[in-house]
Amino acid sequence: MNEQQYRDVLLAKAIETPTSPDAALLSQHDTRVATEKALHELRSNKSSNTRKLERLAARRAQLLLHTAASREKHIAALRTPARRWSAWLWWLPALALILGFCSEKITEPHRLSLIALPLLAIVVWNLVMYLAMLARLLIKLLRRNKKHATATETLLAVPAPVQRWWSRSTAAMKEPAIRSIYQRFLQDWSPYLQRKQARLVQCMLHLCAAMLAVGVVAGLWVTGMFAEYRIGWESTWLNAQHMQYLTNLLTWPAQKILGMPAWTLEQMQLLQTWPTGNQQGGQQWIVAYSLLLVLVVVLPRLLLALWNAVAMLKMGQSLHLPLASPYFQKLARDFSSDTTLVLIHPFSMTMNAQRQQVLQHYVHAHLGAAAHLQFAPKIEYGEAAGNSGYFRDTLQDTEPNLQILLFNLSATPEEETHGAVMAQFEAATSGAKGIWLYSAEMAERMGNGAAALQRLDERKHLWQHYAQIHDLHIAFIDAP
Repeated sequence: MNEQQYRDVLLAKAIETPTSPDAALLSQHDTRVATEKALHELRSNKSSNTRKLERLAARRAQLLLHTAASREKHIAALRTPARRWSAWLWWLPALALILGFCSEKITEPHRLSLIALPLLAIVVWNLVMYLAMLARLLIKLLRRNKKHATATETLLAVPAPVQRWWSRSTAAMKEPAIRSIYQRFLQDWSPYLQRKQARLVQCMLHLCAAMLAVGVVAGLWVTGMFAEYRIGWESTWLNAQHMQYLTNLLTWPAQKILGMPAWTLEQMQLLQTWPTGNQQGGQQWIVAYSLLLVLVVVLPRLLLALWNAVAMLKMGQSLHLPLASPYFQKLARDFSSDTTLVLIHPFSMTMNAQRQQVLQHYVHAHLGAAAHLQFAPKIEYGEAAGNSGYFRDTLQDTEPNLQILLFNLSATPEEETHGAVMAQFEAATSGAKGIWLYSAEMAERMGNGAAALQRLDERKHLWQHYAQIHDLHIAFIDAP
């Protein structure tokens, strides 16, 4: 799942889980239609279960966001975050390059120390940073539990207030309802955003360090074209032999790669007098220090920047949903319910639109939003008991996953009538089956008084007793 799909799914989740029902932007009908349409479009997908679930979630999120955007224009702004602030970060390496180029101009080019402390400081600082990164990597490998790994990975993440300012869309934050959606979205989006920003910050830091060194090298070569470097050394504590050892150590890469001759003791003694002309070896000094900066700073930093950039891009193309969370568990159940068919046999009940809506709500809430509901013809008093093949006849063209015998709680159970129907239902059907009691109308008619609730409980207990006799599971269908 790529970053845009991941963002769409999390944004759809934030829209579907409002803080109050009054603030809901999408209805249950909208979510059910989106689920069924996504299943229909991707029905032939042959991917693994996890990958198929993620593709279904992504397509479903697109459909929901399209519906939401038609009702609230700022949803489109949340789908596409503003990137103008992150684009300015790419100016930082250019500034580092200019700073490195100009830093050489601060000192006097006609008098430079053989052991150039500013250049040496750049080398030492980068070596210290490499050791620190290596130590952090070792700590991360040793601490294998998720808590410590996450803490280490997000060490360079920017503070939460800054990342919210960085990623938000100003236009989308004006309406209170949209602000609430965005806050819920950020709770799920922030962990990924912090990891991405940590990679981006590290990439920028490595690029800046590399460009600073490139600027220093460029400054040395450009200045050398128009000015004569006077190379020498002076020290209170070091003698010519000490300086020879240090200089050969710093110019060792140039000696091995370019075949540059080693510095001799005579050269050190001569350079102590700050000579001019060819005797000073200025060209040799520039080449040696340039190669040292390229090998120790420029190349490693560019490789580290490239590694972080590739990791950031790969992270945005291989995202996975937190499928263990309750929201996605419910979503997985909704998608798997596409093959669930519930066949209801109503006993002495006319299935009008209101009753069907209550039953559909119950089925979608307990079996999944894509579960299918079918109604068999109404059973009249004595019809099933007198016709042993009634339930078999109703199954000629369907193979349901669950069969339900539906009674109205308003009726008082009788063994010779309701008991006989239960016995026939139990004997004639196979597979999963159960008894549902439609209690919505009776509960609404009786009200919320103590006596009414007591009578309602007594009636439920009586029906439960009859269901236990026939070893059938019973459920009560209340108003949503």
